[in-house]
Amino acid sequence: MFTTPSVQRSISRKFMLAVLATTCTALLVASAAILYLDVQNFRTAWVNDLTTQSEILARVSIPAVEFNDPKVAQENLEQLKARPGIYGAAIYGKNGALFAKYTAEKADAVTIPPTPGPEGYTIKGGQITVFKSLSKNGENVGTVYLQAFYPLAERVKRYSFILLAVMAGSLIIAGLVSYWLQAAVTKPVLALTSAVHQVVRKRDFSMRVKKSTNDEVGVLVDAFNDMLTEVGNRSEALEKSSLEIQREMKERIVAQDALRDLNSTLEQRIALRTSELERAHEQLRQSQKLEAIGQLTGGVAHDFNNVLQVIAGNLQLLQMSVAGNPEAQRRLETAAFAADRGAKLSSQLLSFARRQPLQPLPTNLGRVLRTMDDLLRRALGESIYIETVVSGGLWNTLVDPNQLENVVLNLAINARDAMKNGGRLTLELGNAMLDEHYVSAEPDLPAGQYVQLSVSDTGGGMTPEVLQRAFEPFFTTKRDGEGTGLGLSMVYGFVKQSHGHIRIYSEVGSGTTVRIYLPRSLQDEIQISESLSTPPVGGVETILVVEDDLAVQATVVDMLAGLGYRVLKANDGESALNVLRSGIQIDLLFTDVVMPGSVRSPDLAREAKALFPDIAVLFTSGYTQNAIVHGGRLDPGVELLSKPYRRDDLARKIRSQLGKRPAAETANSAASGSAAAATVKPDAPLRILVVEDNQDAQVMTCELLMMLGHLPSGVASAEAAIEALAAGDYEVLLTDVSLPGMSGVALARSVLQRTPGMKIIFASGFGRITSDDFEFESTSLPKPYALQDLRKALASVSRKTDPALD
Repeated sequence: MFTTPSVQRSISRKFMLAVLATTCTALLVASAAILYLDVQNFRTAWVNDLTTQSEILARVSIPAVEFNDPKVAQENLEQLKARPGIYGAAIYGKNGALFAKYTAEKADAVTIPPTPGPEGYTIKGGQITVFKSLSKNGENVGTVYLQAFYPLAERVKRYSFILLAVMAGSLIIAGLVSYWLQAAVTKPVLALTSAVHQVVRKRDFSMRVKKSTNDEVGVLVDAFNDMLTEVGNRSEALEKSSLEIQREMKERIVAQDALRDLNSTLEQRIALRTSELERAHEQLRQSQKLEAIGQLTGGVAHDFNNVLQVIAGNLQLLQMSVAGNPEAQRRLETAAFAADRGAKLSSQLLSFARRQPLQPLPTNLGRVLRTMDDLLRRALGESIYIETVVSGGLWNTLVDPNQLENVVLNLAINARDAMKNGGRLTLELGNAMLDEHYVSAEPDLPAGQYVQLSVSDTGGGMTPEVLQRAFEPFFTTKRDGEGTGLGLSMVYGFVKQSHGHIRIYSEVGSGTTVRIYLPRSLQDEIQISESLSTPPVGGVETILVVEDDLAVQATVVDMLAGLGYRVLKANDGESALNVLRSGIQIDLLFTDVVMPGSVRSPDLAREAKALFPDIAVLFTSGYTQNAIVHGGRLDPGVELLSKPYRRDDLARKIRSQLGKRPAAETANSAASGSAAAATVKPDAPLRILVVEDNQDAQVMTCELLMMLGHLPSGVASAEAAIEALAAGDYEVLLTDVSLPGMSGVALARSVLQRTPGMKIIFASGFGRITSDDFEFESTSLPKPYALQDLRKALASVSRKTDPALD
């Protein structure tokens, strides 16, 4: 009776134990397998992810390593901030040196290997490192290194907990299932099986198994439904992850395409940049070449023009002396023509080197061409037909009209030489607009409005080789003796110095056209009233000549003296200042631009204006440097007479400058000059000994005395004066009070003891000295003194009174 229950209980217990043992064993095996597979998958996923990331980083970093650009490499590494799992990275160069590195901000101390390791990955503890070579065309150019977290322990711990929980629940369920297996397990299992098949077949994780009981089978149903929910969630997350991976892949593809485009255009961009650099270098070489020629030309021109000035000036003075000798006149004219050729050569060199001082004025080029019509017809001859075309509404341009005439004449003569058997010369003027597209190929040429001057001929034209060298100085296709090769060079330099542009268009057999573009000026036209046809005249004004070249100085003084002017001279700026501060009335300062000493010519001119507001100032030079010329143009208000110059040019320029002064001042100066001229030769010239330790003041005083018609001699000390008085017969002693050694007063006492009749004049910078101060008679001449003061002092001691002096 009791065996059946006992047997049933035994079978039920064995069944339960068997089920539980089987379930436990199966769960352990399954858990171990799942854990192993998960670990393998986790490792594979991390390795693949870091490997892919290192490959991307390697591809984008190859250009930076090749071009040695650490900044771009560092920017590539900074993109890893979007990957918080990666806390260290580096890029090594081809030689293994560290090129760039990156460490996450919140990461603890990260150690970056100083040299790269072998390619591959290494897992150590909780971190994983990857080395990836940078290869281009099979050549290793560097290495990429990545270092990231490897949270395997946390994942194993989490999965172990989940598996333990699942095993515990499964054992419970297994016990319940085994307890109710005979009657309650089969039907729910079948239902679960049916549901599983449907889920697998339809992949619809929203399906749920209907719970029929609340027993263990119901729990199993709930667990199965929960599993479906979890699987559904996992599947949804997987799909989202797959979409994210696809998006990243698309971005990688776009980045790869951009990289390929960048690499494909790299050579083109390098070639373009190289071309731009070569063009810039060529322009720099041309500029340096021009600057070198300019420096050489300027240095040569200064001395060369001084030499020419001496030669030309003396030739003109000689022509006046041999007026009755035709043979001598012919030879002098030949020499003067050669000097003019030298002056023209120097001027052309300065013009090409953009060192020619320009005086630009708002000018109408149409008026300039009309005034040149007769000159061009005489220069070109009857075989050349000249046609001038001037467009209506022609703009003005800021240009030096005199230099422009030389440019037109040079171009016309070149055209005449190209038309051996005659032809047509066409001069065209019009307004032009140079746009951005045109000036893009011309450095330092701004877009805007220009006045265009075209000079065209019907000659034989130029070959491309000749056209390329047309502007080079001393390059010419003419025979020896027919040209210097500086004509077009001078034109080129003038146009560039005037901020313009020049182009030559020529073909063999089709003639040549030279087009000049000069910037438009919005100012009203200024016409030059000075005419070279005016006969040169002189005057009686006083002129101070400042020239360090003594030969040039002597020549200029002779020219001005021959024109009737009273001339004072100084060798440098300091000497000229002493003359100006002496108080002598000076009407015009004629000074060289380049002089030795600390006083520059512009400073001298300003000091002269301060002392004599109405004084005229005229500069002269063979090379102005930057003293009065800036930007190739004379400073405003500056007048310049370029060396070498003719006597007639000097006379006209001097008279023009003196004529610009106020009328009253000019009249007064002329009047005082006439009075002085009347006293140049007194009835009884005095023999005067001048004692002055300042050499400039001594020379100036002697020149003033000679202008008054007296016979002065100068010494620098009292001791030298005593020797001179012993050797010569002097009537007047004009001495400075303060002398080195013996004073002027002691000198006077010593002289009067030997020569009681000697007349004494004291010159002093401490004011007037009265004769009451001494036991002998004397006359005081306070410094600074004017010519009139000197005349009065001499009149007071003269043995014979000149009525003109009273």
